[in-house]
Amino acid sequence: MQDNCKFNGACIFSSWEKSKADPEVHMLMRYLVNWLAGVKMIVIALVLVLVFTAPESTLILAAIALVITIASFYWRLYPLLRTADKAGQLSPRGHAKRLSVMLMGLELSLIFGIVMQLIGF
Repeated sequence: MQDNCKFNGACIFSSWEKSKADPEVHMLMRYLVNWLAGVKMIVIALVLVLVFTAPESTLILAAIALVITIASFYWRLYPLLRTADKAGQLSPRGHAKRLSVMLMGLELSLIFGIVMQLIGF
């Protein structure tokens, strides 16, 4: 069974390998990683359906929803990721900052697109 570790970023945590020492904990980790992979596939599929079939007003609302939900990374996940990175629990080091910059780029792109659409550009 593929564990989707590389696709979800779980392998960057040193605790991923450590969890293999306890089969019960590793089973939970694998379940959560695969659950996350499934959720990501659902979200990607829904975004694609919206992009190709939704009217303009729905696209703007969907983009606003994406901005808000992606922003939750900064107050919920980033503090945890940064702490793990500083403690040397992530490989490669600096992953928290790279992911933060990548998501900020996505956020700014979405906001730019929303503003351009709303001003009619």
